[in-house]
Amino acid sequence: MFILDVNLRLAHFIQPHLNDISLAFVATCLVVYGDKVNGILKKMVSSWFFVARVSAFILMCTFGYGLLALWSQPLVYWGITHVDLIYRPTVIIFCFCFLGVLAERKRHL
Repeated sequence: MFILDVNLRLAHFIQPHLNDISLAFVATCLVVYGDKVNGILKKMVSSWFFVARVSAFILMCTFGYGLLALWSQPLVYWGITHVDLIYRPTVIIFCFCFLGVLAERKRHL
């Protein structure tokens, strides 16, 4: 009973911070898998001339990642809000730990 009470208190405490938490999930995924996105872009533009390749990477790094974060954050937020309030803190902590393991496997830590 005590653990459920603490979990519910934690769920109510993190409720106003769910936007930031979902943005942190998205940003972490972009950092961990950004090299894959850059590799795909590199393959796509490898036949272009130099100025076009540089422009494509500049656009991807300045606008592409921002748009990916902007468009995917509401989806992650929606997913978090559809987890039952009792399980939400556990799911969030598990997801942060899982992202940490993924980052460690890719040697980002």
